[in-house]
Amino acid sequence: MDKKELRKLSKRELIEIIFSLSKKIGEFEHLLKSFDNPHTPSSKIRSKKNTVRDESKPRFPGKPEGSNGGGISMPAPDQEVEVKKASCPECRLQLEIPYDHYNFCQIDIPQPKFITTQYRVALYHCSCGAEVDAGADQQKGFYGPNVAAFLGSLRTECLSYDAISRLLKETYKLKISNVTVFNKLAILASLMSSERELIRKAINRNDAANMDETGLRKDGQNGQVWNLSTSDHCLFEYDKSRGADVAKRILDTFSGVLTTDDFKSYCWYELRQLCWAHLLREAKEFAEKYPEAKNQYERLKKLYTKAKFAQEIQDANKYGALASELEDIATCYHSMDGCRIMHGKIHGRTDLWLRAVKYPSAQLTNNRAERNLRKVVLHRNRIGCIRNEKGEAFVNNFLTCTSTWQIQGKNTYEKLLNYAQLT
Repeated sequence: MDKKELRKLSKRELIEIIFSLSKKIGEFEHLLKSFDNPHTPSSKIRSKKNTVRDESKPRFPGKPEGSNGGGISMPAPDQEVEVKKASCPECRLQLEIPYDHYNFCQIDIPQPKFITTQYRVALYHCSCGAEVDAGADQQKGFYGPNVAAFLGSLRTECLSYDAISRLLKETYKLKISNVTVFNKLAILASLMSSERELIRKAINRNDAANMDETGLRKDGQNGQVWNLSTSDHCLFEYDKSRGADVAKRILDTFSGVLTTDDFKSYCWYELRQLCWAHLLREAKEFAEKYPEAKNQYERLKKLYTKAKFAQEIQDANKYGALASELEDIATCYHSMDGCRIMHGKIHGRTDLWLRAVKYPSAQLTNNRAERNLRKVVLHRNRIGCIRNEKGEAFVNNFLTCTSTWQIQGKNTYEKLLNYAQLT
């Protein structure tokens, strides 16, 4: 339609044309946005004209060249299965000899079942007059060592005794009560006390460690599970008290840098590093409550990044500048109404917050101990509390050994099997 024809139209007709065009333009813009908008990920870009690919290399998806990523290493097949078809699914006619084959491998586990073994044990009369029982050292419990080790492996994944009992009944058709599960694990835990002592001594020889505690009731009474961790060892200890005497007993001969939260039970230890995660969390709360404190929160975050970098490059010379900046932040908090608590946490305590800069093996946060205590929290959520000394031995011995094995990358099932064979 040209200009002359448009001039002949009435106002009503022109308005209808305008609204019609406006609707079509809106639909077209919506269509364009589906192809090009800020929320479209780069993988959805339809045209990559500027992309240059080396045509000499095959185009194959997967891990990038030079990466240490794994993938599955397919083992040699244990059996071969022929997959055939008798008739065509389309026309139902009988199929003849296949014209070709293709292969693929699949890993699976056998159908779960348990094995009952009857032992015929020989008895002897020795010429010396002794009675010899060939099975004197044989384990004679109702359940074998593999069962005990498997129960321990499931318990390390924080399953409750009821859940473990139900799992074995449903998968292996093995009837075992939750009480029996508890008793088998209590026997395993009692055998681990000597290895736990070795772990405790190894931690005390270390030059840096993390320590924290969490609540766990015993027989209706309040109690605490303490955790002392290094990069390759993890120690748990149950005690009714949350006092300094427990920390002193656990640390024993430890003389390295100890990273903790700001709880008073650790104040006696001089070579201490306070947790920056706690400090930043509290600073954020004050920044949300008092807008004037937001700038100091941002400064603390940047200062933590600087301290972490100085620790990584092992540049202790940066300590002085970092300490001065931290003290200046404390001064700024002092002048703000409602923020005197933050001033008290920082002022005159720069050595407690920045000691790890001088000792690179120490950690600026207490995340390591807190992560290890999550296992206790999960157990607490599943079982509620511990009832007696057997439950205490589970925390002290079983959790200490299994957590240390996992940190060290050892096979937990095989280690538990070694103990199960002693019962």
